[in-house]
This record gives sequence, C-alpha cells and structure tokens, in this order.
Amino acid sequence: MLAAAATVTSVAAPELRPLRDGTELFVDDVNIARRQGVVRRVHAASKREHPVLVADQPWERGAGVYLYGTTHYNPATGEFRMWYGRQYTTSRDGLHWVKPALDVEKFQGKPTNFVHPSGSGAIVVDDIEPDPAKRYKALVSEPIKTGGFSGYYSADGIHWTRYGTNRILTVGSELGHVMRDPATRKYFAYIRPYPPRHFPKNVKEKRLGAVATSDDFVHWSNMTIVLTPDAVDDAWVTRAEQRTEFYAMNGFAYGRSYLGIVPIFRITHIHDQISKGQSKYDGPMEGQLITSRDGLAWQRMKERNPVIPSGPDFDRSIMNVAVAPLIVDDELWHYYTAINATHGAPIPPKRITIGLAKWRLDGFVSLDAGGDEGIVETTVIGDRTGQLEVNADATSGRLVVEVLDTDGNVLPGYTAAECATLDSNNVRHSVRWTQHTALPADRLFRLRFRLRNTSLYSYTIAPVASRQ
Repeated sequence: MLAAAATVTSVAAPELRPLRDGTELFVDDVNIARRQGVVRRVHAASKREHPVLVADQPWERGAGVYLYGTTHYNPATGEFRMWYGRQYTTSRDGLHWVKPALDVEKFQGKPTNFVHPSGSGAIVVDDIEPDPAKRYKALVSEPIKTGGFSGYYSADGIHWTRYGTNRILTVGSELGHVMRDPATRKYFAYIRPYPPRHFPKNVKEKRLGAVATSDDFVHWSNMTIVLTPDAVDDAWVTRAEQRTEFYAMNGFAYGRSYLGIVPIFRITHIHDQISKGQSKYDGPMEGQLITSRDGLAWQRMKERNPVIPSGPDFDRSIMNVAVAPLIVDDELWHYYTAINATHGAPIPPKRITIGLAKWRLDGFVSLDAGGDEGIVETTVIGDRTGQLEVNADATSGRLVVEVLDTDGNVLPGYTAAECATLDSNNVRHSVRWTQHTALPADRLFRLRFRLRNTSLYSYTIAPVASRQ
C-alpha cells in the first residue's frame, strides 16, 4: 500500500484565466503612480465593410438576426462558434458562417439551426465545470411581459436542459450577459434591470446596467445597479422625451482589468404611431468602453469616444455586442448587432445583421506621447516577475523602460541607458537590458516607461503563480 501510495501524483485543479492573463492595460490610472506628458486615447475599431451574418433562411423572420449571445474560438482546431438569439452557427475563418441543420427544432418539417426553445441565450463555456453534462451554461431571457431569465445547461452547446421549472433570475428584461469570474470563480450576470417608460419619473424607469452573482448558476444574489447615465450623457437633451440610456450591460475579464462595451442609446424622440415590429423609441446607438477592477463596480471612461462607432451603412446603430471578444492571432475580434438605421426606424427599411469589429491586441486604449518625452510610472509590483513584454507603436519615436525600487530609485543594471530602445510597432516587444533579460525575482519593483512619439497600449508580466 505504501508503494502504491508513492506512485500517486496530485492532479492540478483546472484553472480559469482571463483573456491576456498578466497584462496591464492603461484604461484607468488604478496602477499608475505618475504620468506626465502623455494623453489617454480611446481607439475606434476597424470594421468589416459588410455584415458577416445576415438573415437568409426562411425561419429567420422579421428584420434580421440579433447577436444576443456568445462567440467562442478554439485556436487548437480553428473553429469559431456563435450563439445568436435562439440560433447557432459555425465558421472556419470567423467571416463565412455555416448554419447547420440540427435536430432540435424543425421549420416546415425541415431541420433548422435553432438550439434554444425560447428567448435569447448568453452562453458560458465553463472549462472548470467538473460535470461534462454542464460544460455549457446559458442565461436565457423570458418574454418581456414575464421578465427575468431561466437557466439551462448542456454537454455540447446544442442540446439544452433547463434548471428546474422556475426562473433563476426574476428581474431583468430582454438582454442578459453572463461570465464566470477568473478571480472568484463566481458567475456574474449583467442584465438590464427594468423595462423602460416613455416619460420616466425616476432612474428605475430607464434602461440601466445591473449585476447579480452566483456560486452555482442557480441561486443568485439580489441585483445591484452599477451603470446609470449622468449629466455628460444628457448634455445634448433639449426635450422632455429625450434622454440617454444603456441598451445593454456587459462585462468580461481581460488581463488585470474587466472591460465592457455598452450600447449608448440616445433617445431622440418617441413615435406616437408605429408599424408592425417598429419600436416607439427612436435614436442612434454606439458602443462605448466601461472599466472595472473586480467586475462588480464599474466606471465610465473620461474619454467617451466610441470604441465601436456608428457606421454609414449597415451599422448606423450598434445595438449589442457578444458576451466577450475573441483573441485571433494578434488581434481582438468582437462581433456586434448592427442596424442600418436608428433604433425606431420602420421595418423595412430597418435591417438587422451581425458585424465584426477588430483592434490590435490590447488595442482599446493607449497612452500617447508627442515630441516631448512622456513618462508613465507604475505602482509597486510584487506578484509578477519574469520577462517584460510591451505592446507599443514606436514607429515614429522611441520607448525605453527603467526598473525602480519601491522608493522610485532606478535599480543598477535597469537604467534607461542600458535598455534596448524600442523603435517599431509590435504587440509583443521583448524588453531587455544590457545585463538583464528578465525583471528582478527577489524584490518588489516599479516600472518607468519613457516614450516619445509613441503609443503605449499595455505591458505583460507573467503572474508568479504561473511560473513552472
């Protein structure tokens, strides 16, 4: 028995990691001790000129297809998967999608790509779920008059079983996003808490953002309102029915931050009469970035330029985004619901499709310096070490990095003069000094970036727990 016991090896618990584990973005100043001579710039995505998914099947009735759902990419197989509304589709390149003939629901006697029995579903691909039958979980919206969300689980993402007969969330309407938090392993549901009113008397009669949490996906905390419009949002308002609202709430873990892209809905007027399928609420929508450090308390950017702006044609309004972006090679891909008109336009000409927005890796925000040297100093770093990787465009300038002690003194061997100058555009610059290729492993330290005519997007250091 002792000999047998000696051969037993412990199996490491499965890990849950954010996108770009160990990466520090510059979306806020939380981990910046000092910055001078730099400005924060929000970067709009580059977008495909045409939709990547349209309504082209006889069962896709109405104005079009909605991305109220999730996208997933497996770099090992190269397969893209998308759950949009009640439906499911796959792709080999993320641009050309196949709507498979499935056995879940038929239309006029023929197979369709429906996978959800009703409502739209936000999917969690739950890599740390020990029960393979529940590797996929879905938060599915109930009809607006009923409100709330039901929970479902699946082994393959196609055939679903409901968690009991009751709603798992009795609040919220129409739109919900869901994630599993890498830090706490809790499930976070991001929902629109209240149905809107034509002339709201208080904030609870507007489209807002709220969050609820769960340990098991079945029992949820009370929701907390985390996103409300402010005076800056409504600075354009001139009439009683006009206002700014948040059409949806979402969030995802990215590096050492949490990010979300929320559709800012500027309600310009309310129609007295509408045609079939037309919304009373009219106005444009664009995608703006929000930030958090725990996925629960959220902040707006001071720089409120859109990261997914309105387009001139098929995406004049950005109605919603997938649960999270995908990392494909060295790019970020984010799929979104696009309307070729304002939200309350009649059908037709209103047409709804799914578009694709792209950024460079970590490319939502940068700190930019001009011809005069800019400086960015971090707070103390004690939980990461190893090689330093920097994402920066220094094509027209230069960037060097110094390593400091906790008091701000430059460490010997880590001076600016000993740092190999970065003077090109690369999402993965490897920072080296004359005597060092890695950061100190035996002490706390800070980083000081010195840059000219450069855009600094992020830096990455491997978390200590990840080292072999």
